[in-house]
Amino acid sequence: MPNHFPALPWLRLCKAHNALRLLAFALLLAMPPLGNTAFAQTASPGNGTPSGAITQQGQSIPAAPAPQPGTDGVGGNNDSAPPPTPVAHCDTDHISLCEDTNELIWSKGFADQVGAFIGEGTASWLYANGSRIDQMIEVLGGPPQVRQKVGDDLWLYGACRAHSCPEKGAVIVSSKGDITAAAILHFTCTTTCQDDYTLTIIGANDDKTLSDAIQNWAQTTINGDARTYKKANPPKTAKIEHLGPAGAGQAQPDAPASNAAPATTNKG
Repeated sequence: MPNHFPALPWLRLCKAHNALRLLAFALLLAMPPLGNTAFAQTASPGNGTPSGAITQQGQSIPAAPAPQPGTDGVGGNNDSAPPPTPVAHCDTDHISLCEDTNELIWSKGFADQVGAFIGEGTASWLYANGSRIDQMIEVLGGPPQVRQKVGDDLWLYGACRAHSCPEKGAVIVSSKGDITAAAILHFTCTTTCQDDYTLTIIGANDDKTLSDAIQNWAQTTINGDARTYKKANPPKTAKIEHLGPAGAGQAQPDAPASNAAPATTNKG
């Protein structure tokens, strides 16, 4: 059926207007956002500026520079930093750090130093004809006593024999780590052991300060054991003998036993 109604002019105008609107909308979709364009320009390595973050105001914050070799950054070596200081510990170079006899006797090299001071040879202190060095190390290596200050530059370290604490040992050491005297409180064991003590002092025979300090230590220890074990007839010191370092010297005559309370010593 033929169209008897010709197209009206306003209808043709509406169609043209809609076409223009669609064209404008397509152009808007094709344009990139301004914010993304600014970020791409800022981050581009070709613009001559370092990459960084963008604030809400559009300002660029430069990024931190990468760590360089030779610094303490990740992956670098800090060649200029000093090596860490070694931690000091108990030994003959740091006597003040040796709080008891166990720490001292097991510190590096000290047992050898005791052996050099005592000297080779045998004695019947703890058992018949045993090594002097081994017997001295044995009495110093058991339960320790608190160290005592016996002079401006001297420390006395005492201990007892493990599993036989009535037998005891002591060593006097200077603040420089030098052994000046040693002692062993024993029962003189040959075929049998004596009931009372012999105090053997190893050191300079004419040094009364060291001799008095060791005798004072021995008597204090004996009195302490008497109170602890509550024996009716505790052992006493029946004999005191002096030997020179490294085995030299002669034994003194027997000293009378004495259970009197000794003078008080300063404890470190």
